[in-house]
Amino acid sequence: MTTTTPSTRDAVALVADRLADPGEVAAVASRDDNRDPVYDSVMWGPMTLANGLPGVALLYGELARTDEAWRRTAHLHLAAAARAMNSAPSRGLFSGPAALLAAAQSCAGPEGHYGALRRKLAAWVAEDQLTRLRTFRDRAASGGRGVDWAAYDLINGVSGTTRLLLDAAADPAETGPEVETALAGSLRHLVRLTEPVRIDGHEIPGWWVPSELQLGKRDRRMYPRGDFNLGMAHGIAGPLTVLCSAYEAGHQIPGLVEAVDRVADWLLGWTLHDPAGAYWPARVSWDDELAPERPRELFTRTAWCYGAPGVAAALFHAGTVLDRPLWRTAAVDALRAALRRDESLWAIEGATVCHGYAGLLRVVARVAQAADDPELLAGRARLTEKVLQCADEEAPFGFRHLMRFPAAAHSPVPHRAVNTAGMLEGAAGVALSLLPVDPGPLPWDRTLGLA
Repeated sequence: MTTTTPSTRDAVALVADRLADPGEVAAVASRDDNRDPVYDSVMWGPMTLANGLPGVALLYGELARTDEAWRRTAHLHLAAAARAMNSAPSRGLFSGPAALLAAAQSCAGPEGHYGALRRKLAAWVAEDQLTRLRTFRDRAASGGRGVDWAAYDLINGVSGTTRLLLDAAADPAETGPEVETALAGSLRHLVRLTEPVRIDGHEIPGWWVPSELQLGKRDRRMYPRGDFNLGMAHGIAGPLTVLCSAYEAGHQIPGLVEAVDRVADWLLGWTLHDPAGAYWPARVSWDDELAPERPRELFTRTAWCYGAPGVAAALFHAGTVLDRPLWRTAAVDALRAALRRDESLWAIEGATVCHGYAGLLRVVARVAQAADDPELLAGRARLTEKVLQCADEEAPFGFRHLMRFPAAAHSPVPHRAVNTAGMLEGAAGVALSLLPVDPGPLPWDRTLGLA
């Protein structure tokens, strides 16, 4: 750790300096000691927003908006990412060509750089999206019950790539018939997903993930009859905010407003309370959803990915776009409660975005700025200080990513610190979270469902 807490400007400068050379970034981040302790694999993913070159390019694209000197560095990372494009499969917004498109859109700036690259990538994302939509339709037509995360989530699923297509359709350099077709089909798909389905005699929300479509054995054990995910990263909060962005952009898809109402009402119906106030669980089981009474408590985080912050961000966006004051009030109240809650109950680790202080900071900062709420503005200052206290001049990238590991419960050291470069799990995202929110959202905010 640094011996003194740096200023926001100095912390951003530290990260920007340490990440400037894509070759050095790759050499450090791909070292064997930067392994995911759960999956026992090196975390470096050169073509991901989470921990790779596109995620780093986002930072320099944003810095170049106010300092042209960073334009060349942004270009170096985009070029390096383009050379690595075959190294990662397409898994939604955060991996493969879609990740590169997100970075190129953010780096385009007011001058519209990378028009040819963006057009090519937008067409690829559109074609891939249409293929995915056909797969989901075919499964449903063959009698498949429920959906998997890829059918709707923000990171790996349809929602994240739909958000990219929204911007592509609005940009003359990127749009075309295939983009418009994919966007319209995606929005119709997300609207249908919110419609209730009848399973085993029960009417349940359409985003139910059955046991056989859970990602791993642990999830199948925890949710033997499937679950309903509330989070921003992998839950229904992602489609909610993307549908609202579409409405805001003028896409009047039949049933869109009704879909937003359904999701918002369901989320509000899952508001739980503890001594600090309102919160939302991370996921709810089949039995929890059908029980005559809500459980007294369920696991949650106070993070961007899961818990009150992500859900509140989506509800606040929806309440603003559709002018639903009660939704905005519920969102602000939940964020105030989150800030009042004992920090030991936050279930977040370290500085980074996904489940660390930076993601919580960015949500609170965005809502505080829009709502002009004194309590949230004070919370933004407090969280900024917590992020800055995590700065470490000895870390190769200025901040480290903390991860729990399987034996943590029996160890005096609960985390493993790894050196990760990207946006979601790396130092670039920490620096991005420290950038100003005035006068409004920056292009990178949309990758988190915050714009």
